[in-house]
Amino acid sequence: MPSRALASFLLLALSLAACSEDPPRRLTPATGHGAAPATEAAPPPAEELPAPRDVTFTTSDGVTIGGTLYRAARVDAPAVVLVHQVGSTRAEWAPLVERLHVAPAFTTLAIDLRGHGTSTHATSGTLDWQTMSDAQWAATALDVRAAVDYLAGQESGVAPASYAAVGSSIGSSAVIAAAADDPRLANLVTLSPGRAYHGFDAITPAAQLDTRSVFAIASRDEEDSTATAQAYGRITGVPVMIVDGDAHGVLLFGTTPSTLAETEDFLREHLGWVRLVPRDDTFAPTAPPPVTSPGTPVPE
Repeated sequence: MPSRALASFLLLALSLAACSEDPPRRLTPATGHGAAPATEAAPPPAEELPAPRDVTFTTSDGVTIGGTLYRAARVDAPAVVLVHQVGSTRAEWAPLVERLHVAPAFTTLAIDLRGHGTSTHATSGTLDWQTMSDAQWAATALDVRAAVDYLAGQESGVAPASYAAVGSSIGSSAVIAAAADDPRLANLVTLSPGRAYHGFDAITPAAQLDTRSVFAIASRDEEDSTATAQAYGRITGVPVMIVDGDAHGVLLFGTTPSTLAETEDFLREHLGWVRLVPRDDTFAPTAPPPVTSPGTPVPE
C-alpha cells in the first residue's frame, strides 16, 4: 500500500475509534411535534402560617369579645370574620378555617358572640345567652363591627386588603346588620338565615345591601330560613343554595359537604384569593361540634 494511502487509512481508523468512545445519545420522547420533554408541574410552595392566637377586644357598648385569630402568610390577605349560632362558640368553625388556610390562606377571626364562650364580661355585668333580651341579641351586630375594627387596627398585626363575614343562624343576622352599617363588609355568607331570630330583624338591614354580595344557604325543610335566603338572593342578585333536609347552620357542613365547598368558592372568587392546590371533595369533613340551640324565629 502506498505511503499516502496508508496514512489516509490510519487517519480514518483513528477517527472511528474516537467516535466509538462517545457516550450514546439519550433520546427524549416528545409530547407532540417539536414539543419539549414532558415534565411534572412543580407543587406550589408551602406557606408558613403564624400559630393561631386567642385575642380580645371591646365593642362600642363595653362588651369584651374573645376570639381566635388565624393569620395568613401575607399581612394583606383578605380577612374573614366567622360568627357562630345560638348556644355555640367559635369552635364550630374548624372545618371552614381548615379550608380557608389552604394556600393562599385567608386571615380568619372566629369570635364568641356576647353571652357565649369567653365573651361574657361587659361593663354592665355578666352576659349569658340564655337570658339575653331581644335588644341584647340585636347588639351582636356590634360584636361583628368590633371584630372588623380589630383586624383593621395595629394590634392584629395584619392589614387586610378586603373583608368578608360568614354567619350561622343568628350569626347571619349579626353579619347582615353589621354590614348595613359598615361598607368594609362587601361579601357575606349566611347559613340558615332567619327573618327575625330572637326578634332580631334581618330583612330591613339586608335591603341596604343591594350593592353587596350575599351568598345564602338554607335547608329546604326550614321554611323561614329558605324564605329569608331567597329574599337575600332577590336583594343582592346572588343565587341562593337550598339543600334537602333540615340541618341548621354549620351542621350543614357535615350533612351536605358541598355547602362547605361552595362557601369556600364564594369567598375565594369574590375576594380574588384563588386556591393554589386542587381540592379533594371525595370525603365528608368532620362534623362541627354540636350546638345547644339553633335559635328560635319569631312567629309570623
